[in-house]
Amino acid sequence: MRSGYLWLASLAAFPLVGTPLLAHPSFRRFGVACRFVLAAGVGMVLLSGTMTVWALAGWRWGPILLLVSAAVAFALRGLIPKGSDPAPLATQREIGAEGRSTPAIALLCACVSITAALAATLAARSTSPDLLLFWGPKAQQFAAARTIDAGFLSAPYLEYLHVYYPPLVTNVLAFGAMVAGRFPWGAATLTFPLLLAATGVALFGILRTDGSADRAAAASSLILSALALIGIHAAVAGNAEPFLLFFELPAVALLVTPAARSDAGKLLAGLFLAGAAAAKVEGLPFVGAVVLLFVLLDRAASRPLARTAILLLGPTAVSLGVWFAFGASRKVFYGYRGYGRSMEFHWDHFSGVGSAIGSALWKVGYALPFAVPILLLLAIRPGRGRALLPLGVAAAVSVFLLLTYLQSADDPRLWIAWSAARTFSPVTALVALATFGAREPR
Repeated sequence: MRSGYLWLASLAAFPLVGTPLLAHPSFRRFGVACRFVLAAGVGMVLLSGTMTVWALAGWRWGPILLLVSAAVAFALRGLIPKGSDPAPLATQREIGAEGRSTPAIALLCACVSITAALAATLAARSTSPDLLLFWGPKAQQFAAARTIDAGFLSAPYLEYLHVYYPPLVTNVLAFGAMVAGRFPWGAATLTFPLLLAATGVALFGILRTDGSADRAAAASSLILSALALIGIHAAVAGNAEPFLLFFELPAVALLVTPAARSDAGKLLAGLFLAGAAAAKVEGLPFVGAVVLLFVLLDRAASRPLARTAILLLGPTAVSLGVWFAFGASRKVFYGYRGYGRSMEFHWDHFSGVGSAIGSALWKVGYALPFAVPILLLLAIRPGRGRALLPLGVAAAVSVFLLLTYLQSADDPRLWIAWSAARTFSPVTALVALATFGAREPR
């Protein structure tokens, strides 16, 4: 019990690490609560990256990691020019002019969703088998070794641990285990409701800078409701999905608001994109789709192109570059592994894959978390350009997942049955996010 409390208390280190960056005046528009959550996300990315650099150098993890990570966060302020502001003053004045009924109802719905996720987690209804199979064992071993244990990952009988999976989730879990003195399995499952709540706070704080607290609250609540129901049914407590969504959704939200027109906003989006890429394998194609579509859809905000590319892609390149360098230098892995031969797809499985995906989504509340955002988006007639970015990324992620399932030479239907609801959760969340940029009914 005591170790669980210590592990949860260790999470406070992440906002402390990210605060030197989020304390910059350019981010004050997001509000205190949102900046606290965003600082936690930046702290996770920087601390995990520093832990990986330490492992690559052969150094053992210790308290100095916090100081180095915080110093990097402070140094990143140098990339923000004076006068960079994610939201104009006029937009901020409009926020307070709206009524409070819609945000209050949305807050109530969000609280119900988070409470349901917490109850399911405490009842062990949503505990992920992956926590027991590889996320937990790797984090426990890394904490004991105080480094990324290459010898442990190299053991041939432990290949099922997916040794090439990016390091952020295991590093975050291992950091808390070092503080607590052991790995508390039950406390680790609480990352589901905690990150769900953090995602909602970040989304509302970012979206409201575009002038409509009503639409920001409604979109954030819709996203939380969908993700809570999916997470409960798909058993994501202790898995990497809550981390992935926590980084993906605020990153896209930043790029559909005035933050996209400032270097500060792009840098923050780039750090959250790096978090997504370092959380799960599918985070990397997500990053590519987001940056490519942002450049194509908002050419004014993406100029100058070279600087935009550095701000959005630089953190991901550094994060994964260090991770792949570690794997190659220790001869543990060389990049990511597919589920079949490269660029070989088994199209004879197409109909079976399609029906299996549909069946898996149907089992999650009769597919309501996936259908409601789509129906709502159609009902309010999408017409504003910023809805195109989340919708385009959702389409790209869907294609990537479909091709991934088709790459398996064996019948993938069993694999789809227990994974599709989780892996497609970013898709429905992005569709729900697109409702924020939809044209309001007349």
